[in-house]
Amino acid sequence: MKNTIENIYSSALFEVFEDEHGGSAGTDNVRPQFEAVLSELSAVNDALSAAPELAKFCLAPSVTNEDKLAVIGNIFGGKVSPYVFNFLCVLAEKRRLGRFGSIYRDFRRRYYEKFGITPVTVTSAFSLTADRRARLISKMEQITGRQVELSEKTDRNVIGGIVVDYGGSRIDGSVKTRLELLKKEIADTVL
Repeated sequence: MKNTIENIYSSALFEVFEDEHGGSAGTDNVRPQFEAVLSELSAVNDALSAAPELAKFCLAPSVTNEDKLAVIGNIFGGKVSPYVFNFLCVLAEKRRLGRFGSIYRDFRRRYYEKFGITPVTVTSAFSLTADRRARLISKMEQITGRQVELSEKTDRNVIGGIVVDYGGSRIDGSVKTRLELLKKEIADTVL
């Protein structure tokens, strides 16, 4: 993997966190701490996405580090762990807060890798029932051979069925796609 700014910063945070929490001491003991920090990073990512002016403020050369840290402290102080807070302060001081989204996504990728998790996104016209969700998770765990973290999206354009995206692959069982294929087949037959 290339040593991008995002990769370097996410790797540093991941390694510090791993060292502090005994990363080699079995994943069952360490996973809850990683889940907690990942949850905090996700919340920070949401907050920064909702307020892009904060990153712009921290990028301004005329803003002193003291002012940047004061703003970070006012917004996130006491609301996130010391790891995440200190990390935000470093990013602000180094004028890298604008890259937080990419850093977060790379940290999350490392988390999935460490704990053998495959993120799966299912898109359907309507929300899945609990039973269908459980069956889908079970099936995807059989297919991937890993634990699955399922996220759901609804899109009425799917019409019916589901579209499943995981690890660069797609299983498209949507009515929309079936209709498009049928339309193409009919058009090819007629011409």
